Amino acid sequence: MPGPLALLMRRFPALESPLFRRWWGGYLVSISGQQMLWMTEGWLIYELSGSKVLLGVNGIMQAVPATVASLVGGAIADRFDQRRLLLGIQAAAMTVLAVIAFLCFSGLVAVWHVMAASFLLSAINAFEQPARQSMFPALVDRGRLPSAVGLNGTVHPGTRMLAPVVGGFVLDWVLGGTGSAAYAGGTVFCLTAAGMAAYAVTLWGLRLPPVERARRGGGIGSVFNGVGFVVRNRIFAALIGAMYFNTFFGLAMNVLYPVMAKDVLGMGPSGLGVMYMAQGIGSLTGALGAAGWATERGQGRMLVMGALGLGLGVSVFALSRWVWLSLPALWLAGVGGSGFSVSVQSSIQLLVPDAFRGRVMAVWSMTHSSVRPVGELWFGMAAAVFSAPLALSISGAAVLGFALLIALPRRGLRSLRVGAEH
Repeated sequence: MPGPLALLMRRFPALESPLFRRWWGGYLVSISGQQMLWMTEGWLIYELSGSKVLLGVNGIMQAVPATVASLVGGAIADRFDQRRLLLGIQAAAMTVLAVIAFLCFSGLVAVWHVMAASFLLSAINAFEQPARQSMFPALVDRGRLPSAVGLNGTVHPGTRMLAPVVGGFVLDWVLGGTGSAAYAGGTVFCLTAAGMAAYAVTLWGLRLPPVERARRGGGIGSVFNGVGFVVRNRIFAALIGAMYFNTFFGLAMNVLYPVMAKDVLGMGPSGLGVMYMAQGIGSLTGALGAAGWATERGQGRMLVMGALGLGLGVSVFALSRWVWLSLPALWLAGVGGSGFSVSVQSSIQLLVPDAFRGRVMAVWSMTHSSVRPVGELWFGMAAAVFSAPLALSISGAAVLGFALLIALPRRGLRSLRVGAEH
C-alpha cells in the first residue's frame, strides 16, 4: 500500500520534484509569518487610531508603489535570475520589519510608521510576485505546471487557517502581559522576519537548471510590451479583468475584519484570528478543488462557481450579527474566492508564452499589490460614511452580479478549458 507521501505525489505531481518540494516548504514558512503581519497591521492601526478611514488609507498606501513596481518587476523577472532577485527581496523586507519592530519596542511607534512600513513592504512585494511566479518552469517540467500552480495557490489559504490564530493569541498574550499594543505588534513583526529568513535560507540552497532569458529588455519598452500583450489577447484581458473586479469587491473585505470583530461581533484579537482561520479553511478547500479541476480542464465551471460562492459568502457575512453564522459565511467566501483565483491563475500560466511570462504575471500580481489595496480603501471609506455591514452588502451584491450577469452568460468564460496543447 502506498504511503501518504506517495499518495500526495500521485495527486499533486509537482511534489515529485525535489526542487519544488524544498521551495514550497520554505515559502510556506514565509507566508505563515506574513499572514500574521497582514492581520497585525490592520489591528495595530485600528488600536492606535480607532479610525476606519485609516484602514482604507493604509490600503491605498500599499497600492501606490505597487502599481508601477509590479510592472517593472515583471520585466526584470524576464531578464534576470529569479532566485537571486528573491534573495535580495527577502533581505530588503527583513530590514523594514527590523526598523518597525524597533520602533514598537522602543515605544516610539505611531500610526504613520505602520503605514510607511506597509508602503515599503508593498513595493518590495511587488517585485517578489512576478519573480516567484516566473520561477515555476525551473522548478517543475511543463506537464507538472498546473499542479505547481495549484499547490502554490494553497499556500496563502492554507497558512490562513492557523497563522492568524497563532498571531491573534500572540497579540492577546503580549497585550495582556504588557498592556501595550505596540509591544504586541512588534513581537509579530519579529516572527514575520524569522519566517522570511527561513525562506531565504531555502532559496540560497536551491540549485536551479539554467534558464534561457531575454538578452535585452527590462526597460520601459519591455514593460509596455507586456501590458500590450495582455490588452491584445482578449482571453488574458478577460481573465485578469475578472480577477481585478472580484478582488476589489470581494477579497479586499479583509480590511474590515478588525471592525466587524470588535464593533459588530464583540470579539477580541484571538477572535479576529479565528475569523481569518474560518476564511483560510474555506480558501484551502477552494484551492485544492481548483487544483484538482486543473487536470480535468474544468476551469470555466470553477470560475463561475467560485464567483457565486464568494459573492454569497460576503453577503451573508455582511448581514450576520452572530458568530455562529459569520464564521460559515467566511468559510464560503474563502471557498469561492480561492477557487476563482486559482482557476484564473492556472489558466493564465498554461496559456501564456514563456517569453512574456514574467510580465503577464506582473499584471496578474497587481491583483494583490494594487487592486486589493484600492478595494480596501473603498471598504474603509464606505464603512466610515455608512457602516461596515452596508459596505460589505454592496460589495457582495456586486460580486453576485458579476457571476450571474457576466460570467455565467458569457460562454467563453463558462466553458474555458486549458491543457497541455496550449
